[in-house]
Amino acid sequence: MRERRKVMQGRVVSDKMAKTVVVEVEERSRHPLYGKVVTHVRRFKAHNAEPVVAKAGDVVKIIESRPLSREKRWRVHEIVQRGEVVETIVEKELEELRAKEEAERAARRAEEERRAAERLAKLAGEDESASESEDVSEESEVQ
Repeated sequence: MRERRKVMQGRVVSDKMAKTVVVEVEERSRHPLYGKVVTHVRRFKAHNAEPVVAKAGDVVKIIESRPLSREKRWRVHEIVQRGEVVETIVEKELEELRAKEEAERAARRAEEERRAAERLAKLAGEDESASESEDVSEESEVQ
């Protein structure tokens, strides 16, 4: 008679290796003396074969199997829930923030250019009035 294989459920945290994923399994238990709920996290390397291909962020069920390599003794049995990778979400938010900051910088630059143009126009106006008053004084001296 064949033994029953262990089954665990966890989240895929890495899929960077070929045909292998790292699955993080959380177990919560009460401390025997203090009663606090303690979370134990264990990481398993599991074989990620062709019929079921798990990606980072997915919740998967893994089952015990024969040793497939030095550290791999589990296989991905099924994908319970497809997950979004947190890194891609963070990258999207960063891109949005960069675009927003760039728009703010462009608005600031346009405002500074407008102010500079106003100052130049004001200075040019003062120079014209000053040169006009000099012209008037020179004309009065000539007469």
